[in-house]
Amino acid sequence: MSEISNLLNLQSKLKDKKIDLLIVNRSDEFLNEYISPYAERLQFISNFSGSAGKAIVLQNEAYLYVDGRYTFQAKEQINENEIKSKHLKSFWEDLKTYVSKKSCTIAVDPKLHSIREIQKIQEYILNTSSNIIFLESNIIDSIWKNKPSIKYSNIFDHPIQYSGVDRVEKLINFKKIFKEKNIDHYLVTGLDNIAWLLNIRADDILYTPLVYAYLLISQNEKPSLYINDDKINIQLKSEIEKNINICSINNIENIFSNIINNDIVGLDFSATTYYFLSLLEKKNIKYKDITNSCILTKAIKNQVEQTGACNANLRDGVSITRFIYWLKNEMDINTTNEILASNYLKSLRVNNKLFHSLSFDTISAFGKNAALPHYRVDKDSNTKFEMNNIYLVDSGAQYYDGTTDITRTIIIGTASDEQKDRFTRVLKGHIALSSYVFKKGTKGTDIDYLARKSLNEINCDYDHGTGHGIGSFLSVHEAPQRIAKKSMFESVELIPGMILSNEPGYYKLNEYGIRIENLILVKEDSNNNLYFENLSWCPIDKDLIKKNLLDQKEIDWVNNYHSKVYTCMYESLSSKEQEWLKEATKPL
Repeated sequence: MSEISNLLNLQSKLKDKKIDLLIVNRSDEFLNEYISPYAERLQFISNFSGSAGKAIVLQNEAYLYVDGRYTFQAKEQINENEIKSKHLKSFWEDLKTYVSKKSCTIAVDPKLHSIREIQKIQEYILNTSSNIIFLESNIIDSIWKNKPSIKYSNIFDHPIQYSGVDRVEKLINFKKIFKEKNIDHYLVTGLDNIAWLLNIRADDILYTPLVYAYLLISQNEKPSLYINDDKINIQLKSEIEKNINICSINNIENIFSNIINNDIVGLDFSATTYYFLSLLEKKNIKYKDITNSCILTKAIKNQVEQTGACNANLRDGVSITRFIYWLKNEMDINTTNEILASNYLKSLRVNNKLFHSLSFDTISAFGKNAALPHYRVDKDSNTKFEMNNIYLVDSGAQYYDGTTDITRTIIIGTASDEQKDRFTRVLKGHIALSSYVFKKGTKGTDIDYLARKSLNEINCDYDHGTGHGIGSFLSVHEAPQRIAKKSMFESVELIPGMILSNEPGYYKLNEYGIRIENLILVKEDSNNNLYFENLSWCPIDKDLIKKNLLDQKEIDWVNNYHSKVYTCMYESLSSKEQEWLKEATKPL
C-alpha cells in the first residue's frame, strides 16, 4: 500500500479537528521572504519550491496561489489531482467566497500571518457564521516527520566602515518617532530592519546575512534585543550591552512583561505577526499601528553604503565578465550543464575581496528552463548545454560593502531572428528605464511602462515586476522601493540613495527566456531632477542584438555602457580575456 501524501494526511487532520479551511503562508515567524528549511511548510504539503506563495487547504480540496514568476513552475511541481494552482490575485476573492458561503471554521497559525492579514480575514467573517481559530501549534508540524530544526549561526559585527552610521546614532534617530507618534515603545520584528539598525549580521538564513531576533525599543530605558545569546562572542556582546539589553529569544513571550500601565507600544501591522498583538491584548497593553520608520531610512543608502555598492558591483562584474568569456570561448559544450556552469560562476566569485556568500540560489537556466523566471536547477532538472539556444543566468553575491544581483542572457551558438527581436525589445525597455530623468515624487509604478513599451508594441509582456529594492549587505529583495505595474504592487516615491534592479524580460513557454538586469542607484542632478546611475558592469551579448531595432540614442547608450565596461574590467582580466572583451564591447 502506497504511503499517503503529506497534503492528504493534513486534510485528514483537518477533518479530525473539525477545521474547514487552513491558510498556509510561505513564511516563517519573522515574515521573511527567504526562509530556512524548518519553515518550508508550503513546500512540504504541495512540493512547490518557489519563494512566494499561499495555500487554502479545505478538507477535500486545496489551492496553491502564486504570482506570475511561478505560474509554470507551480504547475510542474504540484500534483494537480490533489491541489490546483491559481494566480495570487485570486486568493482574497476565493477566501471571501469560502467564508461567506456557510459556517466555516478557519484555522491560522498566528506566528505566520501579519496582523493586517488576520484583520482582513476578520473583516470577511463579520456578519457570517464563520469563525477563526488560532492554532497553538502548527498542524503541519504535527505530521512532518524528520522536520528540520531551526539553526542559529554566529552573530558578527557590521562595522561602521561598511555601515556608515553607528548603531547608537541609528537608535537615537529611530526614537525621534516616539514623541511624534505619542508612543513609549516600538517593536521591531523585520530581521533586515534589526540587522541594519544594530549593525549586526549572521547566517541564520542562507544567502541573506540575518540574525533571528526581535527588538523592543523603549523611550526611557535600554532597548531589549532577543537573540540566541549563545551565538554572540563576548567582545561583541559587551560592546552591544553598553546600550542594549540582550535577552534569550526563547523568552520572547515575556517581551512586554515590564511595560507599565498606560504605556503605548507601536508596531507595524503589515510586518508584525498576529502573535505579538495577542500578547499585547492578553496583558491589556495599549498599542498603535505605526509603519516602521527604518524601512525607508534603510532603503535610502548613506554615502558609505552607496560607495560600497559601487565597489561591490565592480568586483562582481569582473566575475560575470570572466564567466561570459568562459561560456563563449572555453567551456566544453559536450560536458557543460546548468549545475556545472553555476558552480563555475561561484568559483569565480568566492575569491573576490569582501566576499561573504552568494545572495540567492543562482538561476542557471538553459533553453526552455529559462522561460521559468525563477527557475531553480536541481539534479532532476539539470539540463545539458546545446548549440544554438539561450542560457539565462541570474546571480548575485553578498559582500561586506554591498549586495549584488545581475542577469545576463547569452546565446550559445547562433540566435534565431525571433530571439534577437525579443532580446532587443527587452534591451530597449532596459535602456528606456535606465536613461529616464524624472521629477521628485515619481513612484516606481509611474515609470514601469517604459520597460514594457517595445514588447507591448507586438502584444508581448512579462508577468513580474521590473525592479525591486536591494539591501546593503542585506536582503537582495528590499522594501519599499520597487518598479512594477500599478495593478501588481503598491509603490513609494523614488528617493535619492535608493538602489533598485532594472530587469525587464520575455518568456516563451517551453522554448526560451530573456532577462537583462542591472542595479541602478537613484541620484539627483543640479536641476533637482532625479535620474538612475548604473551600478552593474558586464557585457550585454551583442550576438543577440538586432541593431536596426535600436534608434541612435539607444545605440549610443549601448556603446557608452560597453565603453565603461571595458574601462572598468580590463585591468582585472587575463590577456585572452582582455582580447575577447575588446571585441565584446566594440561599438555597434
